[in-house]
Amino acid sequence: MKSNIAELRKEKGLLQGYVAKKIGVSQQTLSDWEREEAYPKYVHAYKLAKILGVPMEKLYKEG
Repeated sequence: MKSNIAELRKEKGLLQGYVAKKIGVSQQTLSDWEREEAYPKYVHAYKLAKILGVPMEKLYKEG
C-alpha cells in the first residue's frame, strides 16, 4: 500500500508536529507513517483520518 498521508496533510496546510500532537504520537512516528516505514494502529488511523477530513480508506492507495 502507498501512503497518502503526507499529501493529504499538506493539502490541508497542516504541519507534521501539529498533526502528531493532535493524535498523540511523536512527529517521528508520523514521519515514519508518511514514508511507509511503519503503519498506524487503528485508533491512530481513525484520528488521523478525522483530522484530515477523509475516510480511513483514503489514507492509503493500492500499488
